[in-house]
Amino acid sequence: MVLLLGLTAAPPAALAFHLPGRRTPAADATPLAVGRSSQQEVAPPLAVQQLQGALDGRRPRLEILSPADGALLPAGPWTLRLQVEDWPLVDAGPLGLGPHLVVQLDGDPPLPLTATSTTMRPLEPGSHRLTVYAARPWGEAVKGPGAQRQIRLHRVAANPLSQPAPGSPQLIAVSPRGTAAATPLLLDWLLLEAPLQNLRSGDASWRLRVSLNGDSFLIDQQTPLWLGGWRSGSNAIQLDLLDGLGEPLNPPFNSLVTEVTLEPGAAPPRWQGGRLQPDELAVLLGEAPPPAALEPEPMPEPEPEPETAQEPASDVATEALTGAEQDTTTELGQEVQAEAGNPAEIEPSTAVLANPPEPPTAVEAAEPLLEGSVAP
Repeated sequence: MVLLLGLTAAPPAALAFHLPGRRTPAADATPLAVGRSSQQEVAPPLAVQQLQGALDGRRPRLEILSPADGALLPAGPWTLRLQVEDWPLVDAGPLGLGPHLVVQLDGDPPLPLTATSTTMRPLEPGSHRLTVYAARPWGEAVKGPGAQRQIRLHRVAANPLSQPAPGSPQLIAVSPRGTAAATPLLLDWLLLEAPLQNLRSGDASWRLRVSLNGDSFLIDQQTPLWLGGWRSGSNAIQLDLLDGLGEPLNPPFNSLVTEVTLEPGAAPPRWQGGRLQPDELAVLLGEAPPPAALEPEPMPEPEPEPETAQEPASDVATEALTGAEQDTTTELGQEVQAEAGNPAEIEPSTAVLANPPEPPTAVEAAEPLLEGSVAP
Protein backbone atom coordinates (compact mmCIF):
# COMPACT_ATOMS: atom_id res chain seq x y z
CA MET A 1 0.00 0.00 0.00
CA VAL A 2 1.26 3.48 -0.86
CA LEU A 3 0.63 6.11 1.81
CA LEU A 4 0.45 9.77 0.85
CA LEU A 5 2.31 12.07 3.20
CA GLY A 6 1.88 15.82 3.26
CA LEU A 7 5.36 17.34 3.39
CA THR A 8 5.82 21.07 3.44
CA ALA A 9 9.41 20.54 2.30
CA ALA A 10 8.30 18.90 -0.96
CA PRO A 11 8.44 21.05 -4.09
CA PRO A 12 5.15 22.66 -5.13
CA ALA A 13 2.83 20.48 -7.22
CA ALA A 14 5.02 17.45 -6.40
CA LEU A 15 3.63 14.43 -4.56
CA ALA A 16 5.57 12.72 -1.76
CA PHE A 17 5.14 8.98 -1.22
CA HIS A 18 6.10 6.52 1.46
CA LEU A 19 7.37 3.07 0.44
CA PRO A 20 7.04 0.88 3.55
CA GLY A 21 9.76 -1.76 3.44
CA ARG A 22 11.19 -3.71 0.52
CA ARG A 23 8.98 -4.25 -2.46
CA THR A 24 9.39 -7.05 -4.94
CA PRO A 25 8.34 -5.53 -8.25
CA ALA A 26 6.77 -7.69 -10.89
CA ALA A 27 8.19 -7.87 -14.38
CA ASP A 28 5.79 -5.13 -15.42
CA ALA A 29 6.49 -1.60 -14.26
CA THR A 30 4.86 -0.52 -10.99
CA PRO A 31 4.26 3.22 -10.70
CA LEU A 32 5.83 4.90 -7.69
CA ALA A 33 3.64 7.95 -8.03
CA VAL A 34 0.88 9.53 -10.03
CA GLY A 35 0.42 12.92 -11.57
CA ARG A 36 3.64 14.52 -12.78
CA SER A 37 5.98 11.67 -11.83
CA SER A 38 7.35 9.60 -14.68
CA GLN A 39 9.60 7.34 -12.55
CA GLN A 40 8.57 3.70 -12.20
CA GLU A 41 9.96 0.87 -10.09
CA VAL A 42 10.80 -2.10 -12.30
CA ALA A 43 12.44 -5.49 -11.99
CA PRO A 44 16.26 -5.62 -12.11
CA PRO A 45 17.84 -6.66 -15.42
CA LEU A 46 18.15 -10.42 -15.94
CA ALA A 47 21.95 -10.33 -15.72
CA VAL A 48 21.73 -8.51 -12.37
CA GLN A 49 19.35 -11.15 -11.04
CA GLN A 50 21.81 -13.89 -12.05
CA LEU A 51 24.78 -12.17 -10.42
CA GLN A 52 22.75 -11.29 -7.34
CA GLY A 53 21.86 -14.94 -6.81
CA ALA A 54 25.50 -15.99 -7.18
CA LEU A 55 26.73 -13.37 -4.68
CA ASP A 56 24.00 -13.66 -2.04
CA GLY A 57 26.05 -16.10 0.01
CA ARG A 58 29.03 -13.74 0.25
CA ARG A 59 29.68 -11.77 3.45
CA PRO A 60 32.46 -9.28 2.64
CA ARG A 61 34.54 -7.93 5.49
CA LEU A 62 36.67 -4.88 4.79
CA GLU A 63 39.50 -3.23 6.72
CA ILE A 64 41.54 -0.07 6.04
CA LEU A 65 45.14 -1.00 6.87
CA SER A 66 46.66 2.42 6.23
CA PRO A 67 46.54 5.27 6.80
CA ALA A 68 45.20 5.09 10.32
CA ASP A 69 42.04 6.83 11.42
CA GLY A 70 42.84 10.41 12.40
CA ALA A 71 46.22 10.40 10.63
CA LEU A 72 47.89 13.70 9.74
CA LEU A 73 49.17 13.21 6.20
CA PRO A 74 52.03 15.11 4.55
CA ALA A 75 51.75 16.99 1.28
CA GLY A 76 51.59 15.06 -1.96
CA PRO A 77 50.03 11.76 -3.02
CA TRP A 78 49.60 9.00 -0.47
CA THR A 79 48.92 5.27 -0.53
CA LEU A 80 45.69 3.61 0.58
CA ARG A 81 46.02 -0.04 1.64
CA LEU A 82 42.99 -2.26 2.19
CA GLN A 83 42.15 -5.80 3.19
CA VAL A 84 39.01 -7.64 2.12
CA GLU A 85 37.69 -11.10 2.86
CA ASP A 86 35.00 -13.18 1.17
CA TRP A 87 34.71 -10.79 -1.74
CA PRO A 88 36.45 -11.36 -5.08
CA LEU A 89 37.90 -8.36 -6.87
CA VAL A 90 37.33 -8.85 -10.59
CA ASP A 91 38.12 -6.86 -13.71
CA ALA A 92 36.31 -8.77 -16.47
CA GLY A 93 37.66 -6.71 -19.36
CA PRO A 94 34.99 -6.01 -21.99
CA LEU A 95 32.31 -7.44 -19.67
CA GLY A 96 33.01 -4.66 -17.16
CA LEU A 97 33.71 -4.94 -13.45
CA GLY A 98 32.77 -7.89 -11.33
CA PRO A 99 32.61 -7.54 -7.54
CA HIS A 100 34.87 -4.67 -6.53
CA LEU A 101 35.57 -1.97 -3.95
CA VAL A 102 34.66 1.69 -4.11
CA VAL A 103 36.59 4.53 -2.47
CA GLN A 104 34.78 7.79 -1.73
CA LEU A 105 36.94 10.74 -0.63
CA ASP A 106 34.77 13.65 0.48
CA GLY A 107 32.59 14.64 -2.50
CA ASP A 108 34.93 13.27 -5.18
CA PRO A 109 33.56 10.90 -7.83
CA PRO A 110 33.57 7.29 -6.58
CA LEU A 111 36.80 5.43 -7.35
CA PRO A 112 36.22 1.73 -8.23
CA LEU A 113 39.05 -0.64 -7.29
CA THR A 114 39.91 -4.22 -8.19
CA ALA A 115 43.11 -4.12 -6.10
CA THR A 116 43.77 -3.66 -2.39
CA SER A 117 46.09 -0.67 -2.74
CA THR A 118 46.07 2.54 -4.75
CA THR A 119 47.68 5.97 -4.85
CA MET A 120 45.35 8.77 -3.80
CA ARG A 121 45.39 12.43 -4.73
CA PRO A 122 46.98 15.03 -2.42
CA LEU A 123 44.71 16.40 0.30
CA GLU A 124 43.84 20.03 0.78
CA PRO A 125 44.60 21.48 4.23
CA GLY A 126 41.94 20.55 6.78
CA SER A 127 39.90 17.44 7.57
CA HIS A 128 38.53 14.81 5.18
CA ARG A 129 36.27 11.75 5.19
CA LEU A 130 37.39 8.55 3.45
CA THR A 131 34.72 5.89 2.93
CA VAL A 132 35.36 2.46 1.40
CA TYR A 133 32.68 -0.14 0.66
CA ALA A 134 32.23 -3.42 -1.15
CA ALA A 135 30.20 -3.08 -4.34
CA ARG A 136 28.40 -5.50 -6.62
CA PRO A 137 29.18 -5.53 -10.37
CA TRP A 138 26.44 -3.00 -11.15
CA GLY A 139 27.66 -0.59 -8.45
CA GLU A 140 25.26 -1.37 -5.60
CA ALA A 141 26.84 -1.01 -2.16
CA VAL A 142 26.78 -4.08 0.07
CA LYS A 143 24.85 -3.15 3.21
CA GLY A 144 25.95 -6.00 5.49
CA PRO A 145 28.00 -5.36 8.64
CA GLY A 146 31.71 -5.06 7.96
CA ALA A 147 31.24 -4.26 4.27
CA GLN A 148 31.89 -0.51 4.77
CA ARG A 149 34.56 1.41 6.61
CA GLN A 150 35.14 5.14 7.16
CA ILE A 151 38.09 7.05 8.62
CA ARG A 152 39.00 10.73 9.09
CA LEU A 153 42.19 12.16 7.65
CA HIS A 154 43.83 15.54 8.14
CA ARG A 155 46.35 17.67 6.32
CA VAL A 156 48.28 20.51 8.02
CA ALA A 157 45.74 20.63 10.88
CA ALA A 158 42.41 19.07 11.84
CA ASN A 159 39.22 21.02 11.22
CA PRO A 160 36.50 18.98 13.00
CA LEU A 161 33.71 21.50 12.42
CA SER A 162 33.91 20.84 8.66
CA GLN A 163 32.86 17.20 9.17
CA PRO A 164 29.84 15.50 10.77
CA ALA A 165 30.41 14.56 14.38
CA PRO A 166 31.71 11.01 14.89
CA GLY A 167 28.85 8.60 15.45
CA SER A 168 26.24 10.86 13.84
CA PRO A 169 24.14 9.71 10.84
CA GLN A 170 25.82 10.14 7.47
CA LEU A 171 24.28 9.83 4.02
CA ILE A 172 26.47 8.83 1.05
CA ALA A 173 25.10 8.80 -2.49
CA VAL A 174 26.06 5.65 -4.41
CA SER A 175 24.05 5.42 -7.64
CA PRO A 176 23.19 6.68 -10.21
CA ARG A 177 25.69 9.34 -11.27
CA GLY A 178 27.80 10.20 -14.28
CA THR A 179 26.49 8.98 -17.63
CA ALA A 180 24.25 6.06 -18.49
CA ALA A 181 23.44 4.43 -21.81
CA ALA A 182 20.12 2.73 -21.00
CA THR A 183 17.51 2.19 -18.33
CA PRO A 184 16.53 0.99 -15.77
CA LEU A 185 18.96 2.71 -13.41
CA LEU A 186 19.75 1.79 -9.83
CA LEU A 187 18.92 4.28 -7.08
CA ASP A 188 21.19 3.40 -4.17
CA TRP A 189 22.80 5.06 -1.14
CA LEU A 190 24.68 4.28 2.05
CA LEU A 191 23.48 5.33 5.48
CA LEU A 192 26.17 5.15 8.18
CA GLU A 193 25.52 5.40 11.90
CA ALA A 194 21.77 5.51 11.29
CA PRO A 195 19.49 5.44 14.35
CA LEU A 196 17.60 2.21 14.97
CA GLN A 197 14.58 2.03 12.75
CA ASN A 198 11.04 0.74 13.31
CA LEU A 199 11.56 -0.60 16.82
CA ARG A 200 7.76 -0.47 16.93
CA SER A 201 5.43 -0.69 13.98
CA GLY A 202 5.16 2.68 12.27
CA ASP A 203 7.84 4.22 14.51
CA ALA A 204 10.39 5.49 12.00
CA SER A 205 13.48 7.28 13.31
CA TRP A 206 14.51 8.46 9.86
CA ARG A 207 13.25 8.72 6.31
CA LEU A 208 14.99 9.41 3.04
CA ARG A 209 13.35 11.90 0.73
CA VAL A 210 14.22 11.27 -2.90
CA SER A 211 13.57 14.00 -5.46
CA LEU A 212 13.96 13.05 -9.13
CA ASN A 213 13.58 15.88 -11.61
CA GLY A 214 11.32 17.68 -9.10
CA ASP A 215 9.08 14.74 -8.07
CA SER A 216 9.53 13.36 -4.53
CA PHE A 217 8.84 10.23 -2.51
CA LEU A 218 9.95 8.86 0.88
CA ILE A 219 11.70 5.61 1.82
CA ASP A 220 12.15 4.30 5.36
CA GLN A 221 14.57 1.40 4.73
CA GLN A 222 17.93 0.99 2.98
CA THR A 223 16.25 -0.50 -0.04
CA PRO A 224 17.88 0.16 -3.43
CA LEU A 225 15.39 0.67 -6.25
CA TRP A 226 15.52 -0.04 -9.97
CA LEU A 227 13.73 2.80 -11.73
CA GLY A 228 12.63 3.39 -15.30
CA GLY A 229 11.20 6.53 -16.85
CA TRP A 230 14.38 8.60 -16.89
CA ARG A 231 14.53 11.32 -19.50
CA SER A 232 17.26 11.75 -22.09
CA GLY A 233 19.95 14.19 -21.11
CA SER A 234 20.42 15.54 -17.60
CA ASN A 235 18.46 14.14 -14.63
CA ALA A 236 18.62 15.85 -11.23
CA ILE A 237 18.68 13.69 -8.09
CA GLN A 238 18.43 15.08 -4.57
CA LEU A 239 18.65 12.97 -1.40
CA ASP A 240 17.64 14.43 1.97
CA LEU A 241 17.85 12.50 5.23
CA LEU A 242 14.96 13.41 7.55
CA ASP A 243 14.10 12.48 11.12
CA GLY A 244 10.83 10.90 12.19
CA LEU A 245 9.08 14.27 12.11
CA GLY A 246 10.22 15.09 8.58
CA GLU A 247 12.91 17.56 9.66
CA PRO A 248 16.50 17.50 8.29
CA LEU A 249 18.64 15.02 10.19
CA ASN A 250 22.19 16.17 10.94
CA PRO A 251 22.21 19.05 8.46
CA PRO A 252 23.86 20.22 6.32
CA PHE A 253 25.86 17.05 5.70
CA ASN A 254 22.92 14.84 4.68
CA SER A 255 21.47 16.84 1.80
CA LEU A 256 23.08 15.68 -1.45
CA VAL A 257 22.52 16.62 -5.08
CA THR A 258 23.85 14.48 -7.93
CA GLU A 259 23.28 14.25 -11.68
CA VAL A 260 22.99 11.39 -14.14
CA THR A 261 23.04 12.01 -17.88
CA LEU A 262 21.18 9.50 -20.04
CA GLU A 263 22.79 9.11 -23.47
CA PRO A 264 20.71 6.66 -25.51
CA GLY A 265 22.57 4.90 -28.27
CA ALA A 266 25.79 4.28 -26.36
CA ALA A 267 26.81 0.72 -25.54
CA PRO A 268 25.30 -0.30 -22.16
CA PRO A 269 27.29 -2.37 -19.64
CA ARG A 270 26.90 -6.13 -19.90
CA TRP A 271 24.92 -6.41 -16.67
CA GLN A 272 22.26 -4.17 -18.22
CA GLY A 273 21.78 -6.55 -21.14
CA GLY A 274 20.05 -9.90 -21.41
CA ARG A 275 20.76 -13.16 -19.63
CA LEU A 276 24.41 -14.00 -19.06
CA GLN A 277 25.96 -17.06 -20.66
CA PRO A 278 27.63 -19.50 -18.22
CA ASP A 279 31.12 -18.50 -19.35
CA GLU A 280 30.27 -14.80 -18.93
CA LEU A 281 28.91 -15.41 -15.45
CA ALA A 282 32.07 -17.30 -14.49
CA VAL A 283 34.31 -14.47 -15.71
CA LEU A 284 32.32 -11.76 -13.88
CA LEU A 285 32.50 -13.78 -10.64
CA GLY A 286 36.25 -14.31 -10.94
CA GLU A 287 35.86 -18.06 -11.43
CA ALA A 288 37.38 -17.99 -14.93
CA PRO A 289 39.94 -15.74 -16.63
CA PRO A 290 38.80 -13.13 -19.14
CA PRO A 291 38.51 -14.31 -22.75
CA ALA A 292 41.76 -14.97 -24.58
CA ALA A 293 40.85 -12.19 -27.00
CA LEU A 294 41.77 -9.71 -24.29
CA GLU A 295 45.40 -10.89 -24.28
CA PRO A 296 47.82 -9.35 -26.79
CA GLU A 297 47.99 -11.53 -29.87
CA PRO A 298 51.43 -12.31 -31.41
CA MET A 299 52.21 -10.56 -34.64
CA PRO A 300 51.70 -12.96 -37.57
CA GLU A 301 54.75 -13.77 -39.66
CA PRO A 302 54.61 -12.35 -43.21
CA GLU A 303 53.67 -14.97 -45.76
CA PRO A 304 56.09 -15.45 -48.70
CA GLU A 305 54.81 -14.06 -51.94
CA PRO A 306 54.30 -16.49 -54.87
CA GLU A 307 57.51 -17.10 -56.80
CA THR A 308 55.80 -16.94 -60.19
CA ALA A 309 54.83 -13.36 -59.56
CA GLN A 310 58.46 -12.39 -59.03
CA GLU A 311 60.26 -14.53 -61.65
CA PRO A 312 60.04 -12.15 -64.65
CA ALA A 313 61.13 -9.11 -62.74
CA SER A 314 63.76 -11.15 -60.91
CA ASP A 315 65.32 -12.55 -64.14
CA VAL A 316 65.51 -9.18 -65.81
CA ALA A 317 66.99 -7.59 -62.75
CA THR A 318 69.52 -10.42 -62.35
CA GLU A 319 70.64 -10.22 -65.99
CA ALA A 320 71.01 -6.46 -65.81
CA LEU A 321 72.99 -6.63 -62.59
CA THR A 322 75.16 -9.54 -63.86
CA GLY A 323 75.91 -7.76 -67.12
CA ALA A 324 76.78 -4.58 -65.36
CA GLU A 325 79.10 -6.45 -62.98
CA GLN A 326 80.81 -8.28 -65.85
CA ASP A 327 81.34 -5.08 -67.87
CA THR A 328 82.69 -3.28 -64.87
CA THR A 329 85.03 -6.14 -64.01
CA THR A 330 86.36 -6.38 -67.61
CA GLU A 331 86.99 -2.68 -67.93
CA LEU A 332 88.67 -2.46 -64.57
CA GLY A 333 90.76 -5.56 -65.31
CA GLN A 334 91.95 -4.24 -68.67
CA GLU A 335 92.92 -0.90 -67.17
CA VAL A 336 94.89 -2.52 -64.36
CA GLN A 337 96.57 -5.02 -66.65
CA ALA A 338 97.46 -2.36 -69.24
CA GLU A 339 99.03 -0.18 -66.59
CA ALA A 340 101.04 -3.12 -65.29
CA GLY A 341 102.34 -4.02 -68.78
CA ASN A 342 100.81 -7.47 -68.89
CA PRO A 343 102.14 -9.38 -71.92
CA ALA A 344 98.82 -11.05 -72.38
CA GLU A 345 97.39 -7.73 -73.45
CA ILE A 346 100.33 -6.80 -75.73
CA GLU A 347 100.57 -9.97 -77.79
CA PRO A 348 97.08 -9.76 -79.30
CA SER A 349 97.68 -6.20 -80.39
CA THR A 350 100.99 -7.23 -82.08
CA ALA A 351 99.47 -10.22 -83.82
CA VAL A 352 97.04 -8.10 -85.75
CA LEU A 353 99.77 -6.24 -87.79
CA ALA A 354 99.40 -6.84 -91.54
CA ASN A 355 103.15 -7.03 -92.48
CA PRO A 356 105.36 -7.57 -89.48
CA PRO A 357 109.08 -6.61 -90.15
CA GLU A 358 111.40 -9.49 -90.95
CA PRO A 359 114.23 -10.11 -88.55
CA PRO A 360 117.62 -8.60 -89.76
CA THR A 361 120.17 -10.87 -91.41
CA ALA A 362 123.52 -11.58 -89.86
CA VAL A 363 125.30 -9.26 -92.32
CA GLU A 364 122.90 -6.37 -91.64
CA ALA A 365 123.26 -6.84 -87.96
CA ALA A 366 127.04 -6.67 -88.24
CA GLU A 367 127.08 -3.53 -90.44
CA PRO A 368 127.37 -1.01 -87.66
CA LEU A 369 130.53 -2.67 -86.47
CA LEU A 370 131.93 -2.72 -89.93
CA GLU A 371 131.19 0.99 -90.35
CA GLY A 372 132.97 1.86 -87.16
CA SER A 373 136.04 -0.26 -87.88
CA VAL A 374 139.34 0.86 -89.46
CA ALA A 375 140.23 -0.50 -92.84
CA PRO A 376 143.18 -2.71 -92.85
